[in-house]
Amino acid sequence: MFMRKNIIRFILIKERCIYIRASLFLWKKSIFVQYQFAYMFLKGLQHKSAKKVLTKKLNKTTTKEVSGQPIQTVGIIVNADVTEDFQHIAKSLQLNVAIDVMCYHKTFQKAREVKYPVFYEKDIGWKGKAKTTALAEFLDKPYDLLISYYSDDILPLQLASGLQKANFKIGIAGCSQEIHDVIIQTKENELKIFAKELHTYLHILNKLQ
Repeated sequence: MFMRKNIIRFILIKERCIYIRASLFLWKKSIFVQYQFAYMFLKGLQHKSAKKVLTKKLNKTTTKEVSGQPIQTVGIIVNADVTEDFQHIAKSLQLNVAIDVMCYHKTFQKAREVKYPVFYEKDIGWKGKAKTTALAEFLDKPYDLLISYYSDDILPLQLASGLQKANFKIGIAGCSQEIHDVIIQTKENELKIFAKELHTYLHILNKLQ
């Protein structure tokens, strides 16, 4: 009789422990879901505020005169998640000018060795403000020419190209026509064709020395 009571008591205690563990698991899961929802909600608001700033800037842009002065500085924005050899892009353009490249990765990866200027999705904050010095300096530099060398027209790349202060902007197929003055209909893997077309446009506009 005594042993039976102990067994029953043991079973009840074990069931109670299982119930408590299950409750804790469900509570943690609920907290995680709430956190995810709050994060996505705030991220959505942040993106909306940045897009609003970009739209406002684009709406203010009127028909602009393209200077006939030869270009001296060029900025290039590259989606490094797609195009890894960004240095090859700068060399292949064969422009005898100062060139700065800003690479984009969606997320930071500890295992990735980064030896180049880079920005991540998280580096663009409310109202499109750059959160890092490198990105802020790149966006504020008035390049003679900005080249958007990416086909995935995702928001962080749109913002980088749209908020960059270059006077003349050229993109490739997939880039936003609203942001760029010229779209050269080539893909990311058609660098030679792009370089040739770029030189043609720049010659027509008297932008090459």
